[in-house]
Amino acid sequence: MNRRKLWKPILMLLLTLFAGLYVVPTLVGEGKTPSWFPFQKRLAFGLDLQGGLELRYTVDYKKAISDNLLRTREAIIEKVTEALARKDGKEADALSDEEKKALATRFTAERTDFDTLQLAFANEADIEVVTPELVDELRSDLRRQMPSGGRVALKLDEKRVAQIRDEVVNQTLDVIRKRVEAFGLVEPDVRKNGDTDIDIQMPGVHGAQVDQVRERIGQTARLAFRIVDRAPAALSFFKDNEAALAEFKAKFPEKGALLKMDRDSSTGQWYMRADAGLNRGTGDALAKNALFSFLKMVKIGDDHTIGYEMVEHREENLIKERYYRTFYLWSRADVTGEHLTRAMVQFETQGEPYVSLEFDALGAKQFENVTEKNTGEYMAIMLDDEVNSAPVIKERIGGGRAKISMGGNRNPREILTEAQSLTTVLTHGAYKAPVHKVHDFEVGPSLGQDTINAGIVSLIIGILAVFLFMLVYYHGSGVIADLALVLNVLFLLAILVGFNAALTMPGLAGIVLTVGMAVDANVLINERIREEMRLGKGPRAAVEAGYNRAFSAIFDSNLTTAIAGVVLLNYSSGPVYGFAVTLLIGIVVTFLTQIFVTRMMFDWYVERMRPERLSVGI
Repeated sequence: MNRRKLWKPILMLLLTLFAGLYVVPTLVGEGKTPSWFPFQKRLAFGLDLQGGLELRYTVDYKKAISDNLLRTREAIIEKVTEALARKDGKEADALSDEEKKALATRFTAERTDFDTLQLAFANEADIEVVTPELVDELRSDLRRQMPSGGRVALKLDEKRVAQIRDEVVNQTLDVIRKRVEAFGLVEPDVRKNGDTDIDIQMPGVHGAQVDQVRERIGQTARLAFRIVDRAPAALSFFKDNEAALAEFKAKFPEKGALLKMDRDSSTGQWYMRADAGLNRGTGDALAKNALFSFLKMVKIGDDHTIGYEMVEHREENLIKERYYRTFYLWSRADVTGEHLTRAMVQFETQGEPYVSLEFDALGAKQFENVTEKNTGEYMAIMLDDEVNSAPVIKERIGGGRAKISMGGNRNPREILTEAQSLTTVLTHGAYKAPVHKVHDFEVGPSLGQDTINAGIVSLIIGILAVFLFMLVYYHGSGVIADLALVLNVLFLLAILVGFNAALTMPGLAGIVLTVGMAVDANVLINERIREEMRLGKGPRAAVEAGYNRAFSAIFDSNLTTAIAGVVLLNYSSGPVYGFAVTLLIGIVVTFLTQIFVTRMMFDWYVERMRPERLSVGI
């Protein structure tokens, strides 16, 4: 062989050696590779082979749009108030607070749907101030509907709704992927399903880790700081709904038995409490369910929201009482987790862990302004709808720092684990919208092992059958084809290990299909060589013509298969996705081994052995 062409076989030998060493840990089994061995990574199996966790969540994008519209509502009220002042011949900038309040009583702004605000005017003539120009100045994506009877609706543009939906779902997808990857698991599959659903498959997750995964993924962790409303009407809000509570207890006696009204000696607010029992578990869920069911019967304005907090009363480290209680809060949150830059676990002087929060410059300024304006008031630190604590603001707080205490009479290790989990969630971002679980399946590993064994047996039988056919039918050329098939499977496994891909049952089918495609390529090549030899050509000319004439057919068949694989790769998930990955890798490897490697073997044989005829089964 020409010395200038020696680099090809040398490169192929090095690749083969590297691939062989790379798959050794997979072949010998877990824990059997010595510590000095240079490669320790093993081929992982997918959810259908080794079991694990499969989850599906749906993103409540309507809640994100609704919250966004509520923030616009305040700007609309301000703009309409100014427009009414101009209509009355007054200067908007010179209005006193009393005049602004008087003008604001001439209309109401309420959300009638997740994407719609409705303005209702006491005097129908005032509706003329809501011009398309005023609406467009506020938000270019709001559309003013036809006024009717002193009412006019402002509806979000449909294209904008779809755009926000896609943005929220994609952001949630990224956050979930980061949270899942934080576990360090092999090839977790996180993919979008439809417009709003997200599928999560986590192979190899079993035991205690399952609950940890569920908790971390399911926690929305939208951080917000809200002020407790202590106006007279707010203090008596729940007291004024005693009739609703009595009606609820009559309709749902079991849930109603958990509820009762009480008054907070610090804030002065009446609140609703739901007994959760002395131990964590089902009692918590029952208490929450009773509380939420009752709140559905109570009308809460758009400018307020209800938060709830778990309260534990202890005596000498023994829990005497546990219950959820409500807070009547302003819905506006001037400080949120959007400006959070750092979350970390720290410890009190008594050794209790807590989560320390740091905000960026804008967040720090907002925090400072809120605490300055609300000195003497109570600020609720909230994760989603749950109040972590509601301390009184004693003075303006600068520096942009806050903390979330974990609390609870629990094992210190349990508290620390919860603090670390919360830190991970906050660090990797909060969801822009609530996520709701659609389904949750835990696949058992015993079923997976049976499937693995069956798949491996079918793979071995299929490959052996192909090997024997090639040897019997093509003789010496069949040996070259079989050597190339061995390299084909070896390279394929090495690439799967290197890409940290998980092998699924359809992936095993993909390997078998790859072997079949590789054999098909060799059959085409060998048949073309046969034809050329029947025409009287010598070995070198027959090989040259055989490969040239077979190449276009091989290329076309692999290209059409690759197109199908790309479609599956982009529009599928789970096992089908694994099949597409294996198939596409197999096509690339097939081209390498069946076209270039076998050609190199033929060239070496013809040049070194100089046979008069090739052994192709003639």
